[in-house]
Amino acid sequence: MSNLVFEILLRLAKAGAALAVGILVYLVATGPLAAPGSPELALLAWLSGAAFILLVESSPI
Repeated sequence: MSNLVFEILLRLAKAGAALAVGILVYLVATGPLAAPGSPELALLAWLSGAAFILLVESSPI
């Protein structure tokens, strides 16, 4: 049972980390790069954060 709880918490932590990276990407895009803020940009930023987390997690290094 504790393994299941740990797995759930690990997956939630990964989603939270993807959200944090996505917020950073969104702030850089709307700030210095002067892109207009939109829901599509927010979703793309979150997806790029998720892709970054997946790349870092499965890195061969």
